[in-house]
Amino acid sequence: MSAACGRRSAGNASKPAGVRVMSSRGERSLSLEGTLSWLLGLLLLAVLAVLLGIAAWLGRETAIQFALSRLHHDAEAIIGALDVSQREILRPLPPIYRQPLSGHYFEVHFDDGSELRSRSQWDERLLVTRPELPRASYWLAQGPRGQRLLVWQNRYEKGGERVVIAIAEDVAPLLAALRRFIGIGVIASLAAILLMLTLQRVVIRRAFARLDASRDQVRQVRDGRLKRLDSDVPAEVLPLVEEFNELLDAWQQHRERSRNAVGNLAHALKAPLQLILRHGEEDGDPRIVEQAQRMQRLLEQELKRARIIGRATGGQHFRPQEDIDDLVETICTLYHHKALEIETRVDAPPTLPLDQNDMIELLGNLLDNAAKWAERRIRLEVRAGEGFRLELEDDGPGIDQSRRKALLARGTRLDENRPGHGLGLAIVGEIVSLYGGSLRLDRSERLGGLRVSIELPR
Repeated sequence: MSAACGRRSAGNASKPAGVRVMSSRGERSLSLEGTLSWLLGLLLLAVLAVLLGIAAWLGRETAIQFALSRLHHDAEAIIGALDVSQREILRPLPPIYRQPLSGHYFEVHFDDGSELRSRSQWDERLLVTRPELPRASYWLAQGPRGQRLLVWQNRYEKGGERVVIAIAEDVAPLLAALRRFIGIGVIASLAAILLMLTLQRVVIRRAFARLDASRDQVRQVRDGRLKRLDSDVPAEVLPLVEEFNELLDAWQQHRERSRNAVGNLAHALKAPLQLILRHGEEDGDPRIVEQAQRMQRLLEQELKRARIIGRATGGQHFRPQEDIDDLVETICTLYHHKALEIETRVDAPPTLPLDQNDMIELLGNLLDNAAKWAERRIRLEVRAGEGFRLELEDDGPGIDQSRRKALLARGTRLDENRPGHGLGLAIVGEIVSLYGGSLRLDRSERLGGLRVSIELPR
């Protein structure tokens, strides 16, 4: 610790941990990925339903036509073995037509009302011929034991008589196999749809991963680490990036023009004000002197306000440890006669996304005011985590609670013998307000003087 202006620093306890950016927008009202997934899913389901319907119809028709070809073949065999005059079948038919309830049945109907039935019908009449139907007709009918009978009927002329033959086959196993096939097709199709949706999600996320880089760049522009967005983006996004960069350029130019205009106006008014002040002093008119000095203070204030930028732009980061060290060294030089002891404690990353000029203006005014009023000791603590926090304490006389609000008013001074005190804190208040932060004045429990607490959002 130096005898003239000692400075104790707790060092930079920065923690370069990853920063997690949370969104305060809640659930997104529109998700491109979700919309595409829903649309593709619905489209695929609709196509699947149509294709499965067509496949089921084609499969059923194919199975029925296959069974009908067998029935037609068996009917030709029956008419060939039929003796119309004797009303009997002369040649033996396949054994399946003799096995009771085998699922294969036939019936021969003659014009005189007589008929022949297969033994497989046993004692039941399972088939009913329908002579009114045209030649070569077929239909489905319910059979015994849950059988589903495909009945094929045709008219024949033999031995001068008209004969109607109805022949049937149980197609329930065939239809069951078809349903199993359709079921497997449905499961396979759903699995294919899920696979396609998964692949679509992967493709979309890979495509939008490049937009994540642009989003990070926007955050870096906001924090002052970049001046422009990279134009190496997909062609669909390039116009948006170019418009954003043009907006940034226009904003930078507008800001510079505004600052230059205010600065030029203030500097142009300095000489006339000095002239008015000198004439007032020569004429001995205290009112002119007072108003001229007041205008000078307001002019100085507006010049300082014109330098307030807000969020850092590229290349103007606030470096807590380095900038605070420089400020403390300057204060020690300015107030070397007071032999101040200034303790600093910085717990922040090497750089912060805050404008360097703003932070130097803020800290410079705070340290300057503290140095004016402190007896000997000043303590400054800076922390940066979720936000930027600053506490400055001194061992001076402090300020009564009733007068603290007045101190933050523009240009107010509590002691006319120490110029600039209120003006400096007013500038501090405006910077804090610009950043959307909070400023609190109270008594320091540690040193007994004034404690200034500032919080700025991340």
